[in-house]
Amino acid sequence: MRFQILGPVEAWQGQTQVLLGGPKLRTAFAALLLARGRVVSNSQLTSLLWGEVPPATWAAQIHTYMSRLRQSIGPAAQVIRQRPGYLLRMPSVRSPHETALGRQVTVDFLEFERLAAQGRAAANAGDAAAAAEILRAALATWIGPVLGGVTDPLAEYERPHLEETRLSVLEERIEADLALGRHGELIAELIELTTAHPLRERLRGQLMTALYRCDRQADALAVFQEGRQALADSLGIDPGPTLRNLHQSVLVNDPALAHRAQSPTAGTADVGTPHVPPPAPPADFTGRQTQVSELKELLSAPGKRTGARAVGAIVGMPGVGKTAVALQVAHGLSAKYPDGQVFVDLRGSRSNPLTAAEAMGEILSLLGRGKAGLPVGDERRGELYRGHLLSRRALLILDDVADEAQVRTLLPGVGGCGVLLTSRTRLSALPGIRPVSLGAFSPADAQQLLQSIVGAERMAAQPEEARAIIECCARLPLAVRIAGSRLAARPQWPLDRLTTRLADPLLRIGELRIADLALSDVLASGYDRLSPPARRALRLLSLIESPAFSTWTAALLLDLPLDAADDVVDQLLAAHVADLVPDDGTGQPVYALHGLMRSYVRGRAAADGSAEERREALERLNRPTRVSYRGDECADDRHQWPFD
Repeated sequence: MRFQILGPVEAWQGQTQVLLGGPKLRTAFAALLLARGRVVSNSQLTSLLWGEVPPATWAAQIHTYMSRLRQSIGPAAQVIRQRPGYLLRMPSVRSPHETALGRQVTVDFLEFERLAAQGRAAANAGDAAAAAEILRAALATWIGPVLGGVTDPLAEYERPHLEETRLSVLEERIEADLALGRHGELIAELIELTTAHPLRERLRGQLMTALYRCDRQADALAVFQEGRQALADSLGIDPGPTLRNLHQSVLVNDPALAHRAQSPTAGTADVGTPHVPPPAPPADFTGRQTQVSELKELLSAPGKRTGARAVGAIVGMPGVGKTAVALQVAHGLSAKYPDGQVFVDLRGSRSNPLTAAEAMGEILSLLGRGKAGLPVGDERRGELYRGHLLSRRALLILDDVADEAQVRTLLPGVGGCGVLLTSRTRLSALPGIRPVSLGAFSPADAQQLLQSIVGAERMAAQPEEARAIIECCARLPLAVRIAGSRLAARPQWPLDRLTTRLADPLLRIGELRIADLALSDVLASGYDRLSPPARRALRLLSLIESPAFSTWTAALLLDLPLDAADDVVDQLLAAHVADLVPDDGTGQPVYALHGLMRSYVRGRAAADGSAEERREALERLNRPTRVSYRGDECADDRHQWPFD
């Protein structure tokens, strides 16, 4: 069976279309598909189906829609009632026999993502021909306007994100075609695309490159001027550094813009400089001046520190802006590293982090060594890697480090290379490294970031609402950016429209989403990487009225001895989902969960734990006979358990 949402929302059994009914049923079906096996709550379904004014019979109607959906799709997938809503479970294909019985289920947007990932991998490996072909196949899964036939709330919520993903893959396919010398064939397509999307700077840069390579320098410069005018008229900003640098290269006829045909042995030469520059820092980078200055000073003199390596680390919770700070630091150090800068995403927060050997291959490739002929064994590859770095002065930016083991062998011993790490963990086991920890923005920095996105005039018109939005975002940079982007995308909205939507802590996380930025995805990756005891602790601690808690509170909630509870709390601190707060006068350490992570985990508590577990935990906490952790009377008993 085939399910599709990249066009009309439909289901097909072979060549026969399955009847799904009207828009409401299609909307429920699409919502379950997009949830990727997670529970879609009744409140979410109600909002998607009827908006802000549901009928009195909404519960009965949802039950009816789910029953009809079960009848329509048959045994291919299961619509399961799981409080507080429903989920769609699709079986994996375990044998040819199941495939023959028609139990294989394909979903068009999952197929699109699979092909897109393969295409990117081919591009990263330097195989532009394979990348162009695979990415073209990925784009072919789109057969029309996405989410056709669904109700407006779901379409309004999901279409921007899906369309942004499609455009990103389209840009990558065009990049592969440019690498293959197809610039003449691309001009008409790129003119149409830049007309439809005048603010997408990458498309405009690709059109400028194609025109320049077809000896149309004047037309390439005119395309830049049109883009600059469009950005000024729409957003009041100038083009970003990448497009400005391309414009300068066109002006001076930079030979680097000319197309160079790929050779069969491309990537094996040792040219010593990276051929892929690191990403540029955000144009609206805000705050963090103390941390940026500290890291720039640390990394400014590679190879000149007696007995020490030039290694900096930035740590903090998901969404706090670690990568942005790293790129800002690197941007200010370009003159210190004449052999270039290398940016590698180690994917530490995802399910498939790079191994140390894979990361070495990526770094060597970006430094011009290429991947062809690399030793297979970790030890021999490590020797080659360290030898290659010994005579160079390059800055390695290793983003999203999983843990110390992933990067320990990636740190150069001696020489002129610097390293800048970002991670959600402390990295405290790496010798000689003192990580810079990022917390939430100050109110002033959060205000500045929101104003840079929304505009000073709208902020001045409703200053109290602006401050309320910032506090709803807990001054987390990613959350502030998403909130600002939602307002920028809807200039007709007054600020209090978004304030109202963010008011409910349980719904707030779902509102902080636009295009391919979803706060829930970022927080989920942080939660999912915790150990089961730490996840349980986070769920139960999120239930108490105050975000602040002591080790004694955690011990009572978790039904653990103090030492064991302290170990679990330390895991939460290491993952930056909890922080040590100033002494409250009791002499006991007090911690606090980050507000947005607390809201997110409260939403996960029902799905990941049982009601009985939550009830028993709160009963232990509220038991009248429990020993207080406050005052000297506890000093002699604080290592005894139980407290009764």
